Amino acid sequence: MKRLLLSLLAAFLFLPAFGQDDIFIFDMPDDFSQLDTIAHPDKFKSIHMIGVSYGVTWSGVTSSPKIGQERILTYNNIGVYYTYYHALWDQLFNFGLQFGARHGYEGYTSATEGYGETCEILEIPLISQFKIDFSIFRLLVNLGTYGGYRLSTDKTDGFDQYDQRVDYGLIGGLGLAVVFKPFELHVEGNYKYAFASMYHTNKYSDIYWMYTYPQNIMLSASLHFHLW
Repeated sequence: MKRLLLSLLAAFLFLPAFGQDDIFIFDMPDDFSQLDTIAHPDKFKSIHMIGVSYGVTWSGVTSSPKIGQERILTYNNIGVYYTYYHALWDQLFNFGLQFGARHGYEGYTSATEGYGETCEILEIPLISQFKIDFSIFRLLVNLGTYGGYRLSTDKTDGFDQYDQRVDYGLIGGLGLAVVFKPFELHVEGNYKYAFASMYHTNKYSDIYWMYTYPQNIMLSASLHFHLW
């Protein structure tokens, strides 16, 4: 009986020590100096893509005073983009950034007032692109800004001292992506509003100032390739 009690007591004392060996699956110094260096598993795999786009633009302006402006449709709007999807603060896995360069055309017509022009433009957009994944699709929400420069105009005499060629403003829109790795096809609709007037306020009169801000509705399709 005494031997049985001693055996039970020994088992009670030593079993927890053996059980603790199963908890740690890696070697660690006795002073736990490397505790903070243990790598945590990635919660989201970052995605890097490069893509090209083609689009059409329904272009116009808002003007004060009114100049009878009408929208025009422009083609051959092309762009090259880099897109980076990552988990913001390791929590917001719907977040992405996109920037690139876009070459295209914008302008307006005003047959009643005799105004109007079409400009060749170069733009650098910087977009926050939020995404929602479902099945092989992605719903895209765009919000960002851009800076641009008007390269040329179809006016007979070209640009003059009253034209403003530097442009900047906001971009926002929605899109749908189809994912077939390593490629993605994006179809997007974006709205662009400029904060820079096309002309100096006194282009036509020193008394009646005019403000003319471009605004475009852009429809585009783009093909993206996963870099890694």
